[in-house]
Amino acid sequence: MKTKITKVVALFTTLAIIFSCTEDMEYRDTAVSPVNQLYEPISGKSVELVASATASLFFEWEAAKAEDSGSPLYEIVFDKEGGNFSNPLYKVLSDNNGARNYATISHKTLNKIGAAAGLNSGETGTIIWTVIASRGLSTAMSNVSHKLTITRMLGFAEVPSQLFLTGEATEGGSDISQAVPCSSPEQETFEIFTRLKGGKSYKLVDKTNDNANYFYIDGNRIVEGEGETTVEKDGIYRITMDFSIASVSIQEVKSVGVFFCPSNKVIFELSYKGNGIFEGEGKVTFKQESWGKDQRYKLLMSYSDKDMYWGTLNDVDSSPNGAGQEDSYYFIKEYGINEGSEPQWNHKWKFDNQFDGSMTKVTVKFNGANYTHFVSLGDGVSPEEPETTPKNLFLTGEASEGGNDISKAMQYNKLGEGIFEIFTRLQGGKTYKMASSQEADAEFFYIEDGEIKSGDGITTVEKDGIYRIKVDFSNKSVITKEIKSMGLWHCWDRNVLLDLPYIGNGVFEGTGTISPSNNDNRYKLLMVYADDSELIWGTKNDTDVEPGENPDPSYFYIMETNDDAEAGQWDRKWKFNDGIIGNNTKVRVIFTGENYTHSIEPVN
Repeated sequence: MKTKITKVVALFTTLAIIFSCTEDMEYRDTAVSPVNQLYEPISGKSVELVASATASLFFEWEAAKAEDSGSPLYEIVFDKEGGNFSNPLYKVLSDNNGARNYATISHKTLNKIGAAAGLNSGETGTIIWTVIASRGLSTAMSNVSHKLTITRMLGFAEVPSQLFLTGEATEGGSDISQAVPCSSPEQETFEIFTRLKGGKSYKLVDKTNDNANYFYIDGNRIVEGEGETTVEKDGIYRITMDFSIASVSIQEVKSVGVFFCPSNKVIFELSYKGNGIFEGEGKVTFKQESWGKDQRYKLLMSYSDKDMYWGTLNDVDSSPNGAGQEDSYYFIKEYGINEGSEPQWNHKWKFDNQFDGSMTKVTVKFNGANYTHFVSLGDGVSPEEPETTPKNLFLTGEASEGGNDISKAMQYNKLGEGIFEIFTRLQGGKTYKMASSQEADAEFFYIEDGEIKSGDGITTVEKDGIYRIKVDFSNKSVITKEIKSMGLWHCWDRNVLLDLPYIGNGVFEGTGTISPSNNDNRYKLLMVYADDSELIWGTKNDTDVEPGENPDPSYFYIMETNDDAEAGQWDRKWKFNDGIIGNNTKVRVIFTGENYTHSIEPVN
């Protein structure tokens, strides 16, 4: 009996403690103060809304204060003139997902708010706005509001239920029954990723038969009628058409690639296959970390004016685990290249384990109800080693001096069988690759982790600069060095007398007065790399005479030496001719052809 009483007492003691703790730890919400001042736009401001994807209006207000000194969240609320915000027309989070005391609201959103207020297309009317501050479950509406007069955009009263592209410029040609369908990512908006022929015409139709209604694009507006539109050049284009505001955005898509998050770069590109589909394959190698293998990836799309990520629509953080091609796991959404606190890692997927070390195919579909992608094992051979050694080598791509036009690719200098070198300017963050010729059927190569790989992969450098790139197909090696400066180096003074800026196509050139001490006429060339290491270029033929009036071209041939600038002060030098010292002189160094060379001559 004593034992039972003891247990009962213990139970009640425990319950008392629990209830006591519950009462002590009761959640108390943090109070937040209302916003006392609205700054922008000033009350009574009038805005004529325009049909532009970048048009916006800036809103700003005084910051609220939270009881716990934390940061409140904010919503802007809109209502009809005379309303009290109890049943608002529209709510918009402030910038940075509600964390900022300001917001940038697009004209398109304001146009929707005007429509909700009962304004017709092109009509002018007044709405009111205020701000709600919140912290946890506590909210506080500002006790002030501002008026805003807007003039709605001229949109279409009747929006087509579907839209197609037809015409000579399109993938379906002029046969309207083969018109290419657009997707509809949101209400009253249509979009298409498609190939268009430059100089040829296209138009928009709402049906694929003779009963179709016609539209065309005039600048950045949609116009009803049988007009026609052209693009200047062949290309892959993203066309977004918003019938609610009659606006159009056209972007040229330069490339789509698989962005491997651990490497912070595109590991292989996807080619356009038609009907809004991009597809490509390359080798995927997970990155070994102390905690395991990193397999995170997303997609990078380069437009003609900017780069954008395409990442997961649903922010998954797992492998697909057997998800099928139509599974929402693979749905994609576009994000800014610098969006979020960790743009390299945000909105990523994870490759399934089977793709580690394997040729992998990625297919991206910009058509249908949901933009999506899928990953499968590739059909090709893993590009561990180049299958062939090219007779010649060229550099092409957006990062290169010749751009994406392979017929303008820059030729490497051939140093020996399978050994090539180039001095060239590259654009940071943009891509380049190597080609066996300047023809469309060229074999391609790229650089991965300092090795040459066969295939249509790509390479980047981090920043704009002048680079010396040497590739050796016998051992698949690549050496890339950034060049900081090139100059004419005087042996007696032991310094650079004339800087030689890079002017393109492997040529450095500078003009100025050469005035050495002691009128000594001995000189060499000094190259300084980005890591501040120095390389002396001296005479290939070790001459010790002046060139004279009609020198043999070989007199000016150059070769790199193993000496640093001062230790080899007098070795492998050239001499100025009479008339160079004290006069305006042009010096040119040419890193092209069978023999690197230079010239030095007076300038009138």
